[in-house]
Amino acid sequence: MLSLTIAAPLLAMFFYFRRSANTFSSTRWPAIAAAFFSLVCATVTAWVTLTSGQAWSEGLLELDALACVPLVLFAALVLISILAAPKVDQNPRFMASLMAVSAGTLAAYAASDLRLFCVGWALTLIPAFLGPSSEMMGARVIGVVSLGCLLLASFVGLGWPAFVLLATAALLRKGIFPFHFWAPSAFEKGSPVVWSLFLNGHLAALLLARFGLKLFPELSKEALGLISAFALLTAIYAALLAMVEKSTPRLIALLSLSQASFILAGFESRNAEGISGATLHWIVVALATTGMTVAYRLVEARSPKAANPIGFLGLGGRMPRLAAFFLVSALALVGLPGTLGFVAEDLLFHGAIESHPLLGLALPLATALNAITILRLFFRLFLGQPAVSLPQVPDAKPIERLALSACVVALLLGGLFPQVLINMRQPAADAVAAMLALASPE
Repeated sequence: MLSLTIAAPLLAMFFYFRRSANTFSSTRWPAIAAAFFSLVCATVTAWVTLTSGQAWSEGLLELDALACVPLVLFAALVLISILAAPKVDQNPRFMASLMAVSAGTLAAYAASDLRLFCVGWALTLIPAFLGPSSEMMGARVIGVVSLGCLLLASFVGLGWPAFVLLATAALLRKGIFPFHFWAPSAFEKGSPVVWSLFLNGHLAALLLARFGLKLFPELSKEALGLISAFALLTAIYAALLAMVEKSTPRLIALLSLSQASFILAGFESRNAEGISGATLHWIVVALATTGMTVAYRLVEARSPKAANPIGFLGLGGRMPRLAAFFLVSALALVGLPGTLGFVAEDLLFHGAIESHPLLGLALPLATALNAITILRLFFRLFLGQPAVSLPQVPDAKPIERLALSACVVALLLGGLFPQVLINMRQPAADAVAAMLALASPE
């Protein structure tokens, strides 16, 4: 089942590669079928893993408690992204990119060996090489360097050089300062939906939690403080950059980087509550940024002015459903009460306030700055009097409403019944906390 989870999007990727890059794809059903089949297989394997309390092993593949929920979540987000993709994006390059990111991320989740993890990591970099080199140069450079560091780490051994290479690959992939520059450019020049999924794999956090702590326990414990400090710096710095950013896709990229940085910082809290908050925040960032990015892309496809709004566009009067989907997803990202984002940030804050006071200061500061940015963006896109020249654009179509509703409902139900997800992520939090405890000197 685990092999089929990865094989389905991989086969779909090759199908779209065989189609002419200049030919408009007449159907997205191969991608939908592959994503749905992958989601079913992922759900079965994750359910068995959670109920049995043991990792699902399948040759070189292994699904543990840390990756079983993200595996299902990511497969679902890929399906949502395909279903809600505007017609202008339904071309072979876009579908191949989605399938490459899907296959690579799912393979990395299931990798029991660092070298197999490198294969998944490499597959996710394919979208950077499908566009013009001048537009994707930053993403290409970061991708190649991070993959090179990871490959060297897998062959160097278990000394400190291998750990430095592994940590460098994670920081590059995560967009931690000063390596944050590639993400805004990729969102602006490429497809924001594809690059949102790329970031929402959170392979850097998985790399450090699974291989860093397992292979280099003492080095990981010593380095976590420095990594956490850079993550918190990135959270605040990206939030400040987003406040003055005019381009909507670049702004969404900065918001994603800022809020996702707390996942790495949460692991440094070294207690089950803070780590549980980090694993929940992993889910929140993936759901919320996907919903926000997909809703924005649908708005931009109908009104290109949304990419660089001047004044107030007043699109909410024409697209009220898309406006609601965008706002709820975006506010859940910054901890709107009643959503899963509020629960995750509350656990992060209380779990880290004693062991990691810096996180207790940076978390509310960066979140407040991001909330202001989100509201300003929402006002510019959806409020105000619509321009006379604005055509009668349609609101969200039924299939788009279905896909976006899945993200919003998941965020709301997670906020109303958080204990269900907390219990599902507790084994992962306990495993990370135990590895950190083993690394602590007595």
